[in-house]
Amino acid sequence: MERRSFFKILSSVSAGVAASSCSNKTDTLIPLLVSNTEIVPGEEQWHPSVCSECSAGCGVIVRVMEGERTVERQGHKFRERIAAIKKIEGNPLDPVSGGRLCARGQSAVQSLYHPDRVTAPMRRKGTRGTAEFVPVSWDEAIDAVSRSLNIQQSADPGKILFLTRPESGSRSATIQNFLSALNAPPPLTCSLASFAVERKASEVVFGWRGVPVYNLARARYVLGVGADFLGGWVSPVYYARQFGEFRRGRPGVRGRFIQAESRMSLTAASADEWLPLLPGSEPEFLTAVTRLLLDARLARDPEQLPPAVLNSIKSADVASLARICGLNVNRLERITRDLGESDAPLVISGASSPNTNSLHAVAAAHYLNALLGNIGRPGGILAPNQDLSPLPLVGSVSEKLKASNFLLLDYQNPVYSLPAAAGARETLSQLEMIVSFSPFIDDSSAYADWILPDHHALETAQAVVPAVAPGSAITVGLPFIRPLYDTRALDQTLVAIAHKMGKSLEPVTPERYVKSLLPPDQTWDQVACRGGLWQEAPKPVGNEVPRVAEAQAAHSEIAVSPDLARFPFYFQPYLSLQFHDGSGANLPWMQELPDPVSSAMWNIPVEIDPQSAARLDIRTGDWVRVQSPYSSFEAPAYVYPAAIPGVVSMAIGDGHQHYGRYASGRGANPIEILAPVLEPSTGTLALGGTRVQIARLDRAPAGFVQFSPRDREQGPWGYR
Repeated sequence: MERRSFFKILSSVSAGVAASSCSNKTDTLIPLLVSNTEIVPGEEQWHPSVCSECSAGCGVIVRVMEGERTVERQGHKFRERIAAIKKIEGNPLDPVSGGRLCARGQSAVQSLYHPDRVTAPMRRKGTRGTAEFVPVSWDEAIDAVSRSLNIQQSADPGKILFLTRPESGSRSATIQNFLSALNAPPPLTCSLASFAVERKASEVVFGWRGVPVYNLARARYVLGVGADFLGGWVSPVYYARQFGEFRRGRPGVRGRFIQAESRMSLTAASADEWLPLLPGSEPEFLTAVTRLLLDARLARDPEQLPPAVLNSIKSADVASLARICGLNVNRLERITRDLGESDAPLVISGASSPNTNSLHAVAAAHYLNALLGNIGRPGGILAPNQDLSPLPLVGSVSEKLKASNFLLLDYQNPVYSLPAAAGARETLSQLEMIVSFSPFIDDSSAYADWILPDHHALETAQAVVPAVAPGSAITVGLPFIRPLYDTRALDQTLVAIAHKMGKSLEPVTPERYVKSLLPPDQTWDQVACRGGLWQEAPKPVGNEVPRVAEAQAAHSEIAVSPDLARFPFYFQPYLSLQFHDGSGANLPWMQELPDPVSSAMWNIPVEIDPQSAARLDIRTGDWVRVQSPYSSFEAPAYVYPAAIPGVVSMAIGDGHQHYGRYASGRGANPIEILAPVLEPSTGTLALGGTRVQIARLDRAPAGFVQFSPRDREQGPWGYR
């Protein structure tokens, strides 16, 4: 029997698949992952959207092509024409991505078609934390959640806690309106990538709201301090593009880059020179550089600094500060001289691994930039992309959890992102009601009473304010595919709950969010077609620069565990290139992506310096136990030649109890063993505020795969 006589032809459900994505007609597309052999030759479509893998807010375009699948109806097989999403790339019109995209953004297609997605509303049937659920209807779920929330709202709305992502946009505006209708407190975030310290320092020193923009592409000499901007800091795609321009984008000009950081990060490895700072010594380093700049009479605008700050810097002893940093004074003098004599100097500071004194470090960098006269100038530090709706607050989430009765989780995972000493598991076990909107069952959703799954980002409408952008920017994405499962957009779910409770609530749609900001020469249809609203930043008038205000003293000691003899190592977890804050660990492409430091795949090792490793008889691939005063974990070791002696580092991402088949039970979570110490001004978890001990285990090397042949030869299967 011939194939064509075996199938009946089913009419297309996605006619017009090759129509323009900017036309007024909306095609109904059914997403399905199909092999290339099943793709019908024809024209492709590219639809604008927003990447939601982190808070950078990159604009993307999504490649859709026509395909076929076989379906069976009433015992007969049919060929059904469908549209398959094949690729995600950066939107070339977007000033943030500029047509580029990181590996996490590329892998978003896997989260859309992930086999472990929650496909319908679910109700808990087992004990909290066991991730045992049964599917229910949306009507049943909305009714139950609305009743419980109505009881709590009537009794005490102050005990309603909403945890959400640290981003501004139409989604966050709807959440704010929902909580206002309930008279509940504003939302919080427990994300490890909130960059609250950078926002706070910008507000304190300049009066700006948001993360400042560093015009790296126009600078000539750049000093980076603590900001891994090519790795996991703020907006890696934007700064990677800026770094390319800085290095090779100007004929005859190659910028010089010095990175001062407490680990050899991807950014430090790309620098002309790396200054290995001891963890937490960034304020002392910046104070020393500022004092040397003043002594050399290279400060271009010293009157910008408040008198108290200027006097504090002038009284600092450079030799003492250099000893705290672990650097030579002569080296500091050379770096300072080169920085001060440059035509376009710039200092980029951030808290990739926040400490209790990180605000002082970032504020000190702002003072240094003010002395260099580059505030608001090309090649300098520019005003941030203003948040058009309030960002979720960052505070003592563990304390807020304990004071709450009703918890709503929107892509937040406090069980994973808080230390074990914070008691998140115990707290979640005792709450009266937990509702999760996550499309995946993660460590915290496993404790939920109800899961009301959100659409995937490619299935929903959203407007997002990028974390950094060269001007005013809003990235917009509209749905161009039919939802794959019985899920609902978060704003639709919140509106249904509010209406069931008798509250008035209208969702903040992307069109409503953007329309009031449209210039006269643009329409909403044009914005939707391009994928965003982008406007140039206003040029400074004359010599106008922002007011530089006085912050706290520029240097203070880092808070660490007191028992230094028992716990001799600094421990610093950091946001990983592959998994970011751990949210990307369930994607197999990210698990297979070699770590930039160790080339490890499917498991993250502990990085230790060669001297300490030799003293403890540890070699690459050996299993070790890392113990703090609060908890411990076991992981393979990687003897990193560039690690600072006495400093143990580890990327964040693995160690999930519940997160689908690719992440559950894999590796260790370094956050688990941290001290519950916060940066005092923002409530951000101090990732660098813990000391540990490390010991080799008598355990056969296994489960540690490295991509690099050189690394493999140095492992236990090599010479040991």
